[in-house]
Amino acid sequence: MANWSTYPYGGLLSSITSTELRKIVFPVSCTHGWNLFSRGMEVWTVTDKLLCGLVDRLGMTGYHHTLEVELQFTETEIDFSEHDFTKFLPEFREKGVVTITDAVHGDLVLHSSTP
Repeated sequence: MANWSTYPYGGLLSSITSTELRKIVFPVSCTHGWNLFSRGMEVWTVTDKLLCGLVDRLGMTGYHHTLEVELQFTETEIDFSEHDFTKFLPEFREKGVVTITDAVHGDLVLHSSTP
């Protein structure tokens, strides 16, 4: 799990070497993460590129899994119907799976992609 206070994620994502990694979870609250997500600000563009680099780097060391990234909303004050989740992490979607969940309501899956 990555925490918003660790931005930028460059150091964290570039330090991963495990070829057993299957999933990275980004917990997001209304106040900290939703504005960044909905406006497509730089944090997600940079994270998208870092995740692609991670998959490429692990692939060179024998990684044979499909990496999943989960954006996990931890508050209920968000109107999910107003947002197009298909635009989240567009480059990474070509290499892995993006899942967006509502953690408040039992990890309800709001969106899932396939590689």
